Amino acid sequence: MQQLVIKAKQGDKAAETQIFEYLRVRFVLLAKRRIGEEHCEDMAQEACITVLEKLKTDSPEENFEAWAYQVLRNKIGNYLQGKNLRQKKMVSTEHIEYLDKPAAADLDPIFKKRLMDCLRKLIKSNRRYARVLNLAHQGFDTEEICQRMEMKSNHLYVMLNRSRKMLSDCLEGGV
Repeated sequence: MQQLVIKAKQGDKAAETQIFEYLRVRFVLLAKRRIGEEHCEDMAQEACITVLEKLKTDSPEENFEAWAYQVLRNKIGNYLQGKNLRQKKMVSTEHIEYLDKPAAADLDPIFKKRLMDCLRKLIKSNRRYARVLNLAHQGFDTEEICQRMEMKSNHLYVMLNRSRKMLSDCLEGGV
């Protein structure tokens, strides 16, 4: 395996292909145990591609396979974390009746004022956070927001999470 790694680092496409196939077979088995059959092949291929991309810059000289497996574990961890977040965001059927009503009309005037004050604080502290939050609120999808803001989706998720946290803290009486 070390000879293949050395050749792949030097740009040998045949060595890269052999490493990809070697890892893919093993990664599929591990991913299948962790996340099930539905996405295991995609996860394995994505991890193999990442390994090959980082091979020239990040890979250790010793214990290449352990490093490659760590890349897969990180991918699986990110997938499971995202899956948990997506499940939390799903709307339950008991709340569907409230979706037809305009949100601002139902708000208590005192709460509405606090919300506006907190939004102003968010705008003052970080305009980009406020803009991302506003675009998400308006219903733009991830790709559209990323294009408008010229950022990657991971950065968008971080910004949305932080801006929501700041807004939530402010509404709960925090800073």
